[in-house]
Amino acid sequence: MEMRSLFVVLFCSGYVTCQLWRKGVVHYAINKKDYDVHSQDEIITTLSQLQNEICVKFFYTPNNYTADEKDKILFINNPDKRKNCPPSVYNFTGSVIDMPIGYKCINRKDIARIVMDMLRASVEQTVSTINSYDLVKKFQERDADSTHPTLLSPPDRNYINAHYHVECGSQAQRSVASRRLGDTTDPLQLTPDNLEFYKDKIWPLAIVMYGVDEKLRTKPDYTLLKYAMTTIELASCVVFQEIVTSDGVLTPKNYIWFTNDGEEVPQLGFREGKQTINLESMVHGAPGHTAHVLVNLMRALGVPMMSNRFDRDNYVTIDWRKIQKGKEHHFERAPASAWVATPYDFESVTHAPANYMCGDCDLGGQSVKPLQDHLWQRTLSMGHATQPSDSDGKLLDLLYRDQCRERMSDNLEVMKKTADN
Repeated sequence: MEMRSLFVVLFCSGYVTCQLWRKGVVHYAINKKDYDVHSQDEIITTLSQLQNEICVKFFYTPNNYTADEKDKILFINNPDKRKNCPPSVYNFTGSVIDMPIGYKCINRKDIARIVMDMLRASVEQTVSTINSYDLVKKFQERDADSTHPTLLSPPDRNYINAHYHVECGSQAQRSVASRRLGDTTDPLQLTPDNLEFYKDKIWPLAIVMYGVDEKLRTKPDYTLLKYAMTTIELASCVVFQEIVTSDGVLTPKNYIWFTNDGEEVPQLGFREGKQTINLESMVHGAPGHTAHVLVNLMRALGVPMMSNRFDRDNYVTIDWRKIQKGKEHHFERAPASAWVATPYDFESVTHAPANYMCGDCDLGGQSVKPLQDHLWQRTLSMGHATQPSDSDGKLLDLLYRDQCRERMSDNLEVMKKTADN
């Protein structure tokens, strides 16, 4: 196994610049102006099914999702309103790779063929044909079981799995900690990488400005939102400040607005301008997740989910086959730069429950499985906390320490001036 991995790495780095999808993950978006709801669903369903046949993962990219700057986006569109699907030339030099799908090709067989052509193009721009054939022979599989029809032929499946062997391996690779608790005299310090990752995700003065449609103020969802905000305020120095547009006060430039439509979840951390969020999705969202509203508020504060942590594969296993189609991006690991030196916490309000975003869990299936779980204690408890854990509070205070101090300093200055007058 080590020799095979070494062969692929040396070959890829020794001859050309790799064009493979990083970590075997394809972030994709669909131009909704080109495809109706049924066509979008057929595309998403096909990509989800392909994940069961090859190691490559397809993460649907919502409008407010910001991928890592090193990631590319596969843009599925049909700008020319084509009906058929002639062979396409794929250019992997930019950050956006266009993959047109004609209207007569909106079926799983043709979509799978087009995706296969795209993946082959990513490989062919990386390695030569002769060595590709030699490599595939190392990964030969038996023909697929005829009783379980598949979208890809065994040669196609073998080809992709062979060339993406190393990239896909990083999805479940056990993280080797580059720093451990106890390595420094004070582990609760942000590293330079942490500061770089979080610098544009922190709300100024640790104040989150938000507003809500007047017609929603009497709704139970609004009460749950306010309660969750108060819960976080009691556990940290962060403040949620509501704005009321009818009181004559100028509306701030940067704030979150809750209404009946908008995005399902806030963006990760501070963003300039107005974010419009669906209040019902914000509060209830994922079935089975007791702390969903708290998770989303923590996300708005810039905190990734505990179960998305860089080292999460040391503690939990993600069953990609169980995840709802189009929801895979919710399980993507956060970059190493987001990893703060605090212990992994199954009791965190940001930890996913066992059936998080699960599309096939009617009979007790799990999308998130603890690696070590005595008497199912972690399986039953994780994702059901209703109060921030100690580590949640410490992380917020660590991230917002300077902004809170600045806010308090400003308040003291105002109080001093008022007293002097």
